[in-house]
Amino acid sequence: MKIIGLLTKYKWLLIINLCIVAMLVLAICIVNSFHGNPPLEYDYKYSSELGGVSLTKYTGQDLDIMIPSKLGKHPVVGIEGKYGRGLVSDQVRTVIIPDSVATIGDYVFFGCKSLVSITIPNSVDTIGSNAFCSCLSLTSIAIPKNVTDIGVAAFNGCRSLTTITIPQNVVSIGSGTFGGCISLTSVVIPENVISIGDSAFAGCDSLESVTIPDSVTSLGRSAFSRCSTLKSITLSNNLMNIEDYAFSNCISLESVTIPNGMTSINYQTFSYCSSLTSATIPDNVTIISHGAFFDCSSLEEVTIPGSVTSIGNGAFTRCPLRSEQTRLRIFQINPEAL
Repeated sequence: MKIIGLLTKYKWLLIINLCIVAMLVLAICIVNSFHGNPPLEYDYKYSSELGGVSLTKYTGQDLDIMIPSKLGKHPVVGIEGKYGRGLVSDQVRTVIIPDSVATIGDYVFFGCKSLVSITIPNSVDTIGSNAFCSCLSLTSIAIPKNVTDIGVAAFNGCRSLTTITIPQNVVSIGSGTFGGCISLTSVVIPENVISIGDSAFAGCDSLESVTIPDSVTSLGRSAFSRCSTLKSITLSNNLMNIEDYAFSNCISLESVTIPNGMTSINYQTFSYCSSLTSATIPDNVTIISHGAFFDCSSLEEVTIPGSVTSIGNGAFTRCPLRSEQTRLRIFQINPEAL
């Protein structure tokens, strides 16, 4: 009887304590649904984002992956990686990304050497730096039309990539974006692009011709250097600057016309272009820098306009210029240029 009396006396206290415990358990479940490790039934680690979650690691064993559009009730709005740790294993062969995803983050598929196919929906508007870097088996990829930003070295070292179409919304091609894509035979650069970054297409050994639209005003350092089969290049009429080494070692390039907006030809811009036979330099150019045409061993025709007041050392060294008048003009400005 005494025990029953105690229970009656303290029943409300027990009920309150049980309610507090239940609320604590519920709170922990809610927190875990947005932070930390996902429930065991999911094969992904993730972080919370505005409007949903971003996947950070695939923990399953499949090599052909269809990324889910939701984890529980939470939409998957992004996928992420980190240097040295991509979203998936480097053995993954195919990936399908759902149309809930807007962002492909940095390093997501970095070093996925076995990846041969990936489907990217039009919902994606951002591709992060090194996102597909060194995907050695990837032969083609359709960049969605809504993409405005392609990160640094995003496709660098994709040795099997043969063609690429850059969306119209892209305004800048970053440093090293397609560098080392040795199988790339063609690329379409859209009219909205205004700058092409350092080494953007460096070492693209199979690229034979490129047209740079008039929207482009700047070419970065080594932008097309070492493109060994590049025979022709049509430069933007609105180019204001071509950085050092931009076409250095393009050993198949046969001719070049410098745009009228250029005032200088920078350091070793066309050095070692051994097939270059002619170069047209406009009247606005005042400076031809050191080694600009160094060792262009087939360069026979070039006119030095009256606007040129400075020619750097080695600018035309090892160039078999035919015109004695041209040679004399160069010599008068700088004897060390020949």
